[in-house]
Amino acid sequence: MTVPDRPESDPAPHGVPAFTADPRLHQALAGAGTSVWEWHVTTDRLGDLDEGTAMLGYARGEIASTQAAWSALMHPDDRAGNDAAYERHARGEAAIYEHEYRIKARDGSWRWMSERGRIVERAPGGAPLRMLGTQTDISERKRAEGLALELAQRLHKITRHVPGMVFQFARRPDGSGYFPFVSERCLALTGIAPEVLRTDATIMLRATERADRERVRESIRRSMQRLVPWRCEFRLHLPGGTVRWLRGSATPQAEDDGTVLWHGYLEDVSELHELEQARLARTAAEAANRAKTEFLSHMSHELRTPLNAVLGFAQLLQIDGAEPLGVRQQRHVALIKEAGEHLLEMISELLDLTRVEAGRLEVALADVALAPLLRECVDMLQPLADAAGVAIGTGACDGAPPVRADRTRLKQVLANLLSNGIKYNRRGGSVELRVRAGARRITIDVADDGAGIAEKDAKALFQPFNRLAQRHSGIEGTGIGLALSRALVRAMGGDIAVRSRLGAGSTFSVELPPAGDAPRPTRAGADS
Repeated sequence: MTVPDRPESDPAPHGVPAFTADPRLHQALAGAGTSVWEWHVTTDRLGDLDEGTAMLGYARGEIASTQAAWSALMHPDDRAGNDAAYERHARGEAAIYEHEYRIKARDGSWRWMSERGRIVERAPGGAPLRMLGTQTDISERKRAEGLALELAQRLHKITRHVPGMVFQFARRPDGSGYFPFVSERCLALTGIAPEVLRTDATIMLRATERADRERVRESIRRSMQRLVPWRCEFRLHLPGGTVRWLRGSATPQAEDDGTVLWHGYLEDVSELHELEQARLARTAAEAANRAKTEFLSHMSHELRTPLNAVLGFAQLLQIDGAEPLGVRQQRHVALIKEAGEHLLEMISELLDLTRVEAGRLEVALADVALAPLLRECVDMLQPLADAAGVAIGTGACDGAPPVRADRTRLKQVLANLLSNGIKYNRRGGSVELRVRAGARRITIDVADDGAGIAEKDAKALFQPFNRLAQRHSGIEGTGIGLALSRALVRAMGGDIAVRSRLGAGSTFSVELPPAGDAPRPTRAGADS
C-alpha cells in the first residue's frame, strides 16, 4: 500500500480505540495460516506484524514494523496492483481493500498472500488514519490452482488433437441435461460451437436424425437408471445438409444431488458405416453372382443334351443314303447344323465362364513351343478368313521362344482373338500374329486393321456379355470370348492388353512368362 506523507504528530484517535486482539484469536488464526494486522496510516506503523513475519520464517523484529518494510518484501510485479487496490478502497470505490500477491520468505522462496482490510478511522477531512485487516498464506492453494491449470492446459492440448469430441454430460433428476465440458473438436465434429452446446444441450438432440432420437433418449435413460456405460450410434445433421454417423461412449457416475454425470467421447464413424454398407452390398452381389453362375452352369449342361441330339439327327439326315435329301432340304439341314454348332460353341464358352467364376477351371502349365501353335491357329482360322476376304498370317514367328502356358487354353485364346480380328474387319483387311520377346515376358500380338474400338468403350471391353457397339453390327457373338480369354491368360500367369484406334484397327497383346518355370496346377477364379 502507498505510504502517505507523515505529519509531525499523529492526529487524535477521535474516540476509536486501538485494536487489541484476544491471544486465543491470534492462536486460532495462526493455526489457519492467517494473521491480523493494524496499520496506522499517517505514521506507517504496522501493529501485530510478528505473526505475519513468522509465517514467512523471519525472526521477531527482523523486519521493521512498517508498511514500507512489508511492501519491500513484495514481488516487484505485484506492488502496483496492491497500491491500486488500496487506493480504490481509500477513495470509497471498494467496500474493502483486497489483494493477492507474492512475498519473499526468509529462505528466499516466494509465498502467496491474500490480504483483506478496511479503513476504520478517518480524519475530519476524510483522510485514512487507521486500518484493520488480515493476511492469509495461500501458497498451497495457488500451487493447487497452478497444478489444476497445468492439467487443464494439458487436457486442452490433448482434446484439441484427438479426432473426436471429449465431453462431460450431466442429467438432473428432473430430466434436464447440460454439458459442463466439451472439447474444441465439437465444432468440427458436430457443426455446433462448444459455447453454444454448453448453453443449450438440447440442440444436439434436435440435430439428431428423427428416426434415431427415441433410441438415443432410451439409451441415456437406461444408462442413468442402471449406471451402466452408455454406448449409442446415431445420425447427426450438420449445418449445410451433411449427415454424419456418430458413435458415443461414456461412463456414468451418480452425484450427491441425484444428478448423473457422464465422462465420454464422441467420434465420426461415417466411413465405417459406408464400408459396412459396401460390404453388405458386395456380399449380396457375390451371392447373386453365385446364384447366376450356378443357374448358367446348370442350364448349359441341360441345353447340351438336346442340342447334341439335334446335331446328331442333322448329320444323319445329311448322310442318309437310303432316303437322300433334295437340294433345298440339304440347304435347310446345313443351316440347322450350322446354327446348332454355333449354339454349342456359345454353350461351351458359357460353361467355361461359369467354371472360371466358380474357381473350378484348371489349367495345366507346361513349356509350349509357340511357332507350331501359331501355325495351327492360322490354319484353323484360314477358312473363316478366306470367306471374309481377310488376309491372315504369322509374320516372322519361326524363331519365337517357348512360353509357360496351357497349350489347349492358349490355342483357345488365340483362336478367339484371331476370329474377332477377322469378323470385325473389312474385305481386303488383314490380321497378323507377331511375337516379341522380353527378359521376363513373351508377348504375342494379334493385330488387325479393322474398325477399331472407341476410347469410351475400351474400359468395358472385357466385361462378360458386353458387345459394346458391335451389338448392332449384325455380326454373331455373345460377348463372352474376351472375358473368358483374359481369365484364362491370367490363370496362366499372364495378362491381356489392348491398343486400339477407331477406324484404324486394334492390337490385342497376350503376355506370358517364358518357358522354364516349375509347373504348377492353377485354377482360374472369379477374381482372374
